[in-house]
This record gives sequence, structure tokens and C-alpha cells, in this order.
Amino acid sequence: MIVALAAGVLAAGCGQPRGASGPAGPVSRSAQAAPLVAVLEAPFGSVPNAIRLVGLDGVEAARLPLPDDAEAVAVGGHRVLAAGGGRLLGTELGTTAPTALSPIETVASDGPDALVRGLVVSPDGGRWLFATVVQHDDGTLTSRIHLGGPGLADRVVVERTAAGRALEPLAWTAGGAVVGDEPVGIGGYVLFRRTFGSTSLLNLDTGALRPLTGADCAFSDLAADGAVACIAGGREGPNSGGPLVLRIQPAAGPAVEVRLPAGIQQAGAAYFSPSGPWVTLASSPATAEASEPVTDALVDRRDGSVRPLPASGLIPVAWLPGDRVLADRPSGIEGGDPGTWMITPSAGSTRLSTAPLALGLL
Repeated sequence: MIVALAAGVLAAGCGQPRGASGPAGPVSRSAQAAPLVAVLEAPFGSVPNAIRLVGLDGVEAARLPLPDDAEAVAVGGHRVLAAGGGRLLGTELGTTAPTALSPIETVASDGPDALVRGLVVSPDGGRWLFATVVQHDDGTLTSRIHLGGPGLADRVVVERTAAGRALEPLAWTAGGAVVGDEPVGIGGYVLFRRTFGSTSLLNLDTGALRPLTGADCAFSDLAADGAVACIAGGREGPNSGGPLVLRIQPAAGPAVEVRLPAGIQQAGAAYFSPSGPWVTLASSPATAEASEPVTDALVDRRDGSVRPLPASGLIPVAWLPGDRVLADRPSGIEGGDPGTWMITPSAGSTRLSTAPLALGLL
């Protein structure tokens, strides 16, 4: 019913790109081309499944079938990627709509038992990151984060062996590539949380990891100016009980904290607007009943003031041109039919697709 984040070795996540970073890669599609939204046709793990590319007018431009063994998918720039079964597949949007994902490289060099956990693309499509994770007989995990790109040789930028934890790319944000340090075996009823462990900013040249958030504040986004949005409290993961707090920590100076109303147990989807002071926010009492209420708002990062959004039961995914918000409603969320939506803060929401899980903007 609801997206359940399972951090065990046998589960793999869908990378969702945010913001802009990285050098420009080869992009054949015109910079003036109308933007497209990538959506999953069915919940991840469903067989068969596909990625649909939909315009902001709701017209579908392409349908890309996913392989049955897909372990992760991601979009960025004008590029769509999927990984699984020891392969990385992808396509680039050109002057004509693509019809299929084609092999880019093999990712099985870490052994036949290596799984892909996390796949993210720089928003210009010029580079990508993914992690392979291998579990050893002694229970430890070796995680390797790979960096690749069009015409670039794949290289491992970080490698670590640890007990009960694995590194994986989490998001490629306006402030850079973010890596999560995930405990394995955690899952459950999860609406918004992107990670259960601590997070760090990855230096792509040296492989160094600079701490961003601890496990006590669930990471949402990193802005171009270094500000971090995360959620503290709630009943998810290592937290227990409230109050729930949205914390916006600038690169320098005191944090802005927004305490959510009593009864709200989960919150997240806090993404920085690229052209203003706003941060999206979704919250819920997380009752795990048949129809889950979700409240949507914008928060002013300067003072923490809250502005309700003219939408009901939508989960923000990314910002769209014109200060609009891409959001989705998975099955089981109160407020209407499942699908992918565009929220215009001053006007309301428009359904773009019946597909219930949005990946991001192309």
C-alpha cells in the first residue's frame, strides 16, 4: 500500500535525482525542448513494469519497459537508467522519443552475488553513481560506490567492509552527491523517509565523505548553498516518539526548526526550491489504516513560516519549472485516485499520469 523502505541486503532502492550538479555530459536533446516527467508504471519490483515519460500537459511521450531483474532506476538530465542482473541499462532523450533501454556497461565485476543498492544521476545526465553490495559468510558487507558516465571508465570511489551496514548513493542534489550509511534489515511502514542511517557529502575526486546528518535526523535534501533539510523525531527508524521537527540547517548559523502539530508521526519530502526560499513538506499521522491522510505545505527556510499547499494527499518528489511541484499519490493515500500530479501553489493541482510513482524531471 505505502512505499516501504527495506534496507536489508536483498532490497534495492530507486534513486531520485534532485537539483543540479556535475560537469555537463553529452546531451543531444535541445535545451529548449519541453520538459518531461518520468514515472513508474507500477510499484517498484512489479513484473512487468515500465517507465513512462510524460509531458507537463499530461501527454505521454514514451514508454520504456524495465527488465524483470531491475534492482534500481534513476533519471537525471536527459538520461534514464536502470540497473540489475549485473547490467546497467539506459537511454538518452534525443530529437525522437526513445523506445527501449539499451546496455551501457556490466556491473558484475564485484561478483555474481553483488546487488545494486542506490542509483543516482547528476541532473545534467553527465555522470552517475551506484553501489554494489556483497554479503560475506562472516556476516560483514562490502559496499563499493562506482562512478561512471558517457565515455568514462567505471571506477570505484569508495569501498568499505562493515558489519550490518552498507554505503549507497542516496541523491544527487544541488549541493552534490549524498551517500547514506544504511543499517541492513530495517523496514516497515514508511511514508517519506529516504534513509535510516547517517548521510555524508561525497567528494567525487578523492572519495572523502563529509558528514551531513546523523541517524537521528532523516535526510531530505541538500541545497546549492549547503543548507540541509532533515526530519528529527517521529516513530520511524532509530527515532521513537515525538515531537516531529523539520530542521533546516544552513551552512553557517543557527538552524531553523519547525515543530509539527501533535499527532503527526511521520514527515519528509522536504526539498529546496531552486529559485526561492521555499521547502516542500509532507506529513501524516501514519495510522497505517486503509486510507492514509497526508498534508502538504511549503515552509519558508528563512523563518520557518508555513504555507499550506492547495493539494490533498500528495507526496512531493521534485520542483518543476515555474515554481511548481511534482508530486505523486501512491495507492492507499487519502485524497483521490493514485497518480502523478503537478502542484501550482497559487492555483491547485493537475493530474499528469495515472502512474502512481514519480521519479523526477528530465
